[in-house]
Amino acid sequence: MALTHREIVLELFKSLDTRDYPHVQRFLTPEFRHIILPKSMGGFGMPSRNWEQLQVLLKGLDKVIQVYALSVVMWIEEGDVLVAHYYSNGKLQNGSPYTNEYIGIFKFKDNQLDSFEEMMDSKYIEQVISGEA
Repeated sequence: MALTHREIVLELFKSLDTRDYPHVQRFLTPEFRHIILPKSMGGFGMPSRNWEQLQVLLKGLDKVIQVYALSVVMWIEEGDVLVAHYYSNGKLQNGSPYTNEYIGIFKFKDNQLDSFEEMMDSKYIEQVISGEA
């Protein structure tokens, strides 16, 4: 039985929380793209990433973020598009708390995730990456 779109996103989040990146790929189309919004931020050096490029970004963040958990507070779904409002709570490698807020736009094709557009507190993420948080 195929997973619902929500179940796929929850599997994605669980895999990100546990850093089980190889598990994620089975839910993605070969054309998968991750886009960080707003686009004016430049996506932290790359406006659009495929799965391999996103893994590089995630593994880089692993060096600063010790642990985190994503929790969804609202879902909106229409056809092959799911929008989620969610939070992350965790701890940075320096022991400081890590919290962020996101809006994710998940687009599906043939019941696989084709794109994931993510808006977050990008100023805070820049501070985390630079060690200022």
